[in-house]
Amino acid sequence: MVQTLNCYGLCPSGWFGSVCQYQCHCQGKCSRQGDCDADVCTQGWFGYKCQYQDIVSKFEVLYPKIDSELSRLSNGDDTDCIEDEGINSVYVHLKATIYFTWMSITVGKPDVLEKFRVYFENDDKRFGCEKHRFQTINNKTVRIQCEGNQLVNTVILEGEGVTSLCSVHVSSGRNFGLKQKATLTTSQGAIDEKVLADGNRETFPKGNCTPIMGSNNVPVKSWSLTLNVPVVASSFEILNKGNFTTKGSLRLVTINENSSVVLDESYDTDLKLYSNADREPITGLNITYTKTNPSSLSISLCEVSVYGECVPGTWDIDCTKSCDSHCPDSCNEMDGTCPPGCLGYVDSPACTKKCDIGKWGSYCKKDCLDKCAFKVCQGADGLCSSGCIGYSNPPYCTEVCEEGRYGLNCMCQEGSKTTSELCPPEIPGKSIFFEPKPTSCRDVISTEERVVVRLESGLKVMCDTKTDGGGWIVFHRRFNGTVPFYNSWDEYRYGFGDYDVGEFYLGNENLFKLTSRGRHELRIDVEFNDKKHFFTYTGFRILSEEEKYQLKIENFTKIPDPLMSHNDMRFTTFDSDNDLYLDGNCALAYGGAWWFNNCHWVNLNGEWGTTAYGRGVNVFSVSGLHSSVTFAEMKMRELPSESTVSPY
Repeated sequence: MVQTLNCYGLCPSGWFGSVCQYQCHCQGKCSRQGDCDADVCTQGWFGYKCQYQDIVSKFEVLYPKIDSELSRLSNGDDTDCIEDEGINSVYVHLKATIYFTWMSITVGKPDVLEKFRVYFENDDKRFGCEKHRFQTINNKTVRIQCEGNQLVNTVILEGEGVTSLCSVHVSSGRNFGLKQKATLTTSQGAIDEKVLADGNRETFPKGNCTPIMGSNNVPVKSWSLTLNVPVVASSFEILNKGNFTTKGSLRLVTINENSSVVLDESYDTDLKLYSNADREPITGLNITYTKTNPSSLSISLCEVSVYGECVPGTWDIDCTKSCDSHCPDSCNEMDGTCPPGCLGYVDSPACTKKCDIGKWGSYCKKDCLDKCAFKVCQGADGLCSSGCIGYSNPPYCTEVCEEGRYGLNCMCQEGSKTTSELCPPEIPGKSIFFEPKPTSCRDVISTEERVVVRLESGLKVMCDTKTDGGGWIVFHRRFNGTVPFYNSWDEYRYGFGDYDVGEFYLGNENLFKLTSRGRHELRIDVEFNDKKHFFTYTGFRILSEEEKYQLKIENFTKIPDPLMSHNDMRFTTFDSDNDLYLDGNCALAYGGAWWFNNCHWVNLNGEWGTTAYGRGVNVFSVSGLHSSVTFAEMKMRELPSESTVSPY
């Protein structure tokens, strides 16, 4: 029977593992299983049992200059944080040019964990992170992976997350070459040579190196290293002693489980770290030295390291355990659990299906902000990739339009007669300038009962600041019949009228945007025979144009209510018939435009002042259908809620 000796507790100082094959990189002592007593790694190492080599050289903040010692970000202490709201970008310079695989970032404030943007530089070229995945390890640590095959020497971090950094590490992988089977091949056969992977990185004078001549002056044909398990190698580090020469080349050949060649490249011996773009798992490598000219002297190999990751689907320190069936290719390396999520993907932990348009974040649970043009944003960070509405600096959308400008990236000019899909017409009228611009009418305080303001988004609205506490957006108003309301679908889409005149309709598209977030209440005020009446409703919203701006009301405060028969109805105009009237178009039959059923008990867009049956500005319970009310106003207000996010 073959018995494996368990060396836990019997390893020399600085080593651990079942056969003492792993080096300890803790600031204090390692446990028998390699865990750090103080839970802090020595600088240059991080991650699971401090086994991942950190290739960060230094950090740089170009502006503003800060007093904090940036090297703290790689000191291994995740509780030592730099909190500075003035920082907007951090340059992470690397010790060598590598094919980037992943990095780990720990923040002090959990609410900024997902607010990072990652870019790379190499030879003054800047490019983004391809097929990037943000995997949240816990509420303060995120692992950012990229799958591109471009060489990188600088990582650039931007976004709100850089204002609360504790640790930043860029991985060059774990050293899978330690204590693996090393062999010298000579003309007399193969010889085991343990010093090639013994962890001693000294080359002179204390290094354990193997000369090209081998023992007894027998020339070495090649060195080889056989790994216990397949690994995905990201780089190879080959330390040599050149015997006062730097000229020569090393041929590096890697093989897979089937002994097929994966990589076959030659490198100058001046190099020490050899990056590998191929992600195919390997089980071994072979190194051959060749003189570049007859005068080149021989070299000695001192240490060969293979940096990389476990093959997807495996985990633990020795990569021998299989991932859970729920995440067969992407489990946590420490305990095999499935990762909590990837930013920008809906199918975590597989992370293969990107968010639908309008969504972002872990599991795509977050909505793109309405300030994002076309409600399009990047799945990973929510940035407005197609531009801003009401802001001038895409994709960040933080600088509001100057007074008099609105629309996509502030390209629209107030009062201009030129309109387009990007600069739709808006209701004319003088507005009061507020600084900062309000996000909604709830932010508007005025001694005037009604004021016209331009919101932060760029939308110009009339606010009712007094009725029932104020905070109302008035979206429909009629009091003298100056403005005709028998209008087309396009006119009702964008709105019409004049704020200065006092009669207007804000537009169905704006109502859809306003009510698409959170919950809102609706109030209708009318006057008839010098008496005032009002109706209130909660859960008011208007659906999209694709759904014909359908009316939705959750609760009616008065039952019966004349508007009940119009709930769930689609909007109808004379040129777009969406009602339930089988014998014709309600807008043609009774004038105006409305959420007609078949046809109506309420029509606030009817003909002003008429007594013709059903054609006037009617509210059946107030005016009947043979008379018109003499004042009509519709307004909406967002309901207070912790989860309510107002798009305007």
